[in-house]
Amino acid sequence: MASTAVLDAHIGDWRVRLTALLDDYRARTRPATSRARFEESVSWQSELVDAGLAAPGWPAEVGGMELPLEDQLDYYRMTSQAGVPKHPCAMSMIVAPTIIVHGTQEQKDRFLDPLLRADELWCQGFSEPGAGSDLASLSTRAVRDGDVYRVTGQKIWTTKADKADWIFALVRTGPAGRGTSGITYLLIPMNSPGIEVRPLRDAAGGHHFAEVFLDDVEVPVANRLGVEGEGWSIMRTSLGHERATAFLADEFRYRGTVDKVVRLAIDQGYGSDPLIRQELAQLETSVRSIAANSARALDAVLRGEDPGGVASINRLVKSEFEQRLHSLALRLTGNAVVLGARSTGVVENGRWTFGYLMSRAATIGAGTAEIQRNTIAEGVLGLPSHRGEGRRIPTVTPGRPLVTPEEDEAALREVVGSMVSSGVETERLLAREVAPADYDIGLWDNLVSFGLPGLAAPSSLGGGDASLRLLCVAVEEAAYHLAPVPLVPTAIALELLLAVGAQDAAEAVIGGATAAFVAAVDDRGWVRDVGLPVVEDGRLTGTVERVVGAPVADVLVVLATDAATGDPVLATITSEEFTATTQNPVDLTSTVGIVTFDRAAATTVASGTDVVRALESAGRVARLLVAADSVGVANRALALAVEWAGRREQFGHAIGSFQAIAHKCADLLVLAEGARAQVLEAADRDAADPDAAIAADLAAAEALSAAVKATEECIQIHGGIGFTWEHPSHLLLRRAMANEASICRPEVLRDLAAGELIARLG
Repeated sequence: MASTAVLDAHIGDWRVRLTALLDDYRARTRPATSRARFEESVSWQSELVDAGLAAPGWPAEVGGMELPLEDQLDYYRMTSQAGVPKHPCAMSMIVAPTIIVHGTQEQKDRFLDPLLRADELWCQGFSEPGAGSDLASLSTRAVRDGDVYRVTGQKIWTTKADKADWIFALVRTGPAGRGTSGITYLLIPMNSPGIEVRPLRDAAGGHHFAEVFLDDVEVPVANRLGVEGEGWSIMRTSLGHERATAFLADEFRYRGTVDKVVRLAIDQGYGSDPLIRQELAQLETSVRSIAANSARALDAVLRGEDPGGVASINRLVKSEFEQRLHSLALRLTGNAVVLGARSTGVVENGRWTFGYLMSRAATIGAGTAEIQRNTIAEGVLGLPSHRGEGRRIPTVTPGRPLVTPEEDEAALREVVGSMVSSGVETERLLAREVAPADYDIGLWDNLVSFGLPGLAAPSSLGGGDASLRLLCVAVEEAAYHLAPVPLVPTAIALELLLAVGAQDAAEAVIGGATAAFVAAVDDRGWVRDVGLPVVEDGRLTGTVERVVGAPVADVLVVLATDAATGDPVLATITSEEFTATTQNPVDLTSTVGIVTFDRAAATTVASGTDVVRALESAGRVARLLVAADSVGVANRALALAVEWAGRREQFGHAIGSFQAIAHKCADLLVLAEGARAQVLEAADRDAADPDAAIAADLAAAEALSAAVKATEECIQIHGGIGFTWEHPSHLLLRRAMANEASICRPEVLRDLAAGELIARLG
């Protein structure tokens, strides 16, 4: 069915042609009524199809553009920024991938073009009065009668059923009862004799849903999608592609909506409110998490892999994000909340009142948030079924990335993980309480021989020329196994040395010297202007407390003040020239100490504005390295919690079969995997990217908080055993606590990010 115009989309000029079409759209008058907006969206779809610019992710042979992932991101970014209408029927975009994968050629030819043009609209017939989130309990019956099925039953919560031309429905062709076998997928015309539609009024006052009654409705066997009795697995294609691709477009829609909420906060006088700024930052974090998960899910689809795990997480994140967004927006309208959406004097024509009421369905439709947590716990993590149906094989080993990493990343994870896990034992870590100024020299030497901490340093200095992403991955793996080595403090010091071009010192660190950055830290991060050591005539004087890594450092990078000019200075100093008094660290895998300089010989490597620039650039990397460490901690806590929940029995059942525990584990996965996705996405950004700093701040805040929450919940899930000294849970909590305080408090990072958002949009 692909036309010449569609095929032309693959020769590289689609951006030029789409830009021209979008420019033309921007010049048009916007429709004033809902009916006119609907008609415009239908017309726009036909324009896209005729121009060969519709369905960016569909295969070319069925009328799509078949764009790679990055191009699809560009496509949705361009169309969202232009404010063009969405496809008027969201359900069409759910059934379409299913027809593409499972449909016959005749079905593809018959349905896909009118579906894409919005000439025919679709609704989804899955939920029933007795089978809402529990679709396996559906009872709508289809009996084969020659060349037709006779369908009898009822569907409910059917979006836009009163306007749809077709319904894609799950029906039971096998034995009655509860089960996924014997379910068949049918495409049914809504004008068939025996179909009755009764609209339902929702809490927001509209008629978005309906009941659909089917009384001996004849459906041609030719309208069956796939094999009879295999509708359940076919349905997973619908939902999997919905969650993988629809969220990709949602990212940019949500981006615009978050910006509107930020402007609302400014307009309503809340721009300086510290609590509101925290919530704005959380919304920004969520929309970035949705974006990262969407890209990973779609990447899995394009590689022919099941995106189920990350797509299920995104479904839950998205639904709860929508509710938080509208809840905050409604609160920002102040006392206007007392007015109905259509009242005179309501803020912004009542959009936030209406949106808030409609958002209550976000955690109900397409499976409640509670059912979604069951799906994540049982289908993704492999915990025992709460219905007593045994255990499924987990999508991945809990704590490991949900989406298969690229080859180089996978190899790095395997090597570093194996290297660290083979040499780290809980008993030896606990024994460090009486040796707080020690580290595992043998493990450090092994990591150095592999290329750490200089993995991302230039090869001209002996480094590995790898990406910041891979360095973060290595840090994550070391933290996952609680490596008792000063990897993060050394890597941070190295980043500062590289930032100022201190090649000799950098080469020493890349070659295996341990290092630390000496700077006081408060809730806002490195203290840059008060109480710094002083450099005079090449001699360093002063004291700094609580320096992580100092007791085992061969080289220190010191933030100081020039006694003559008052300018900031970065200086290097070797272990022979300073005194490090060991302090007892809360994190038993780390070291911390008081550093004292008494006219110590130091080498100034940067001063003045060069120091300021170095602190800014290295600060971003430092936050991401500490965040990556926290990601490793959070995922280890998740792994321990899931293992225990599947093994520990109470009242004759594994505790993981109880939804209270299963849902905790599901939430831990959402936290840990979301933090990982955001840290790696931020690490992938070029340092010159204007969004690099805010991405790092939000990713670090999310990772630091996730690690503390995950380790706390890990102890809770383990119960009494988790609170014992011999169990490693408290070691993870201790490391998470130290990380949260070592670089910058999460609340401060979120406030910085919110301030940037407000400055951009104010």
